Amino acid sequence: MKILGFITLSLLSFGILAAPNWKATEIMKKNEFSRKMIQLKAEGKIIIDGGSRKRQEKTFSWWRSLQKNGIHYNTLTKFHTPATVKDQAILFLEAEGDKNEILMWLPTFKKTRMIESSQQKGSFMASDFSFSDITALQNEDYLYKEMGIEACPNFSNDKKLSCYKITATLKNTASADRLGYSKLLLWIRNDNFMSDRVHYFDESGKLFKELNTTKIVNISKNTFFFQYLHMKNLTNGNFTILEFSQIDGNKKIPENLFFKQRLGKND
Repeated sequence: MKILGFITLSLLSFGILAAPNWKATEIMKKNEFSRKMIQLKAEGKIIIDGGSRKRQEKTFSWWRSLQKNGIHYNTLTKFHTPATVKDQAILFLEAEGDKNEILMWLPTFKKTRMIESSQQKGSFMASDFSFSDITALQNEDYLYKEMGIEACPNFSNDKKLSCYKITATLKNTASADRLGYSKLLLWIRNDNFMSDRVHYFDESGKLFKELNTTKIVNISKNTFFFQYLHMKNLTNGNFTILEFSQIDGNKKIPENLFFKQRLGKND
């Protein structure tokens, strides 16, 4: 019995018994389910700071609705302040692979600009988020691999919480040109299956951005939403905070809000 007890203790010490068998694809399916919302309305703030930049703050309203295919989303962002971006709007119409459509309404010129596929890795409203970062992570685009289980980076003192560490590589390497990165490293929480941290690697394989999430709100029984996101550029020290308030997952959003021809019109 003493020998058996010693073997059991040794296995636990190395985390063999503590880490059950798991598959990265299954964890990411749970992650996708946890993020899946039918519709959501919120108010937002984007704070741009760090490095040599002068601090900027922009406020906006935000609508997101699940498409009929149950996979992709339509998202509308309409800015309010400062005056330089007032009434500017961005419409994201997600689709499979490289078929996403992103349209920007420019009120000063009273015209709509299309963000081409090759431009979607560019900065979203001068922030450290790209246009492609704003779209929902789609499991259909990635191959996942298990990297182990460890303490969640943002909750390392919480002994009850751990994270599945997962690498995500693009199924279609040509997508790197649109996304601006070649792979992701994700830490997925074991309680609600939302991401705690994401590392972004550029097209050369170098780590260049880090996303941390510390505030998650419960929209429904099994659906969650990020209230606070912090994206840091690891090459120059720039960072952007994306913060949401007045989050409403029950508000009925009219389908025509996401029609291309309505972009730029008042609600």
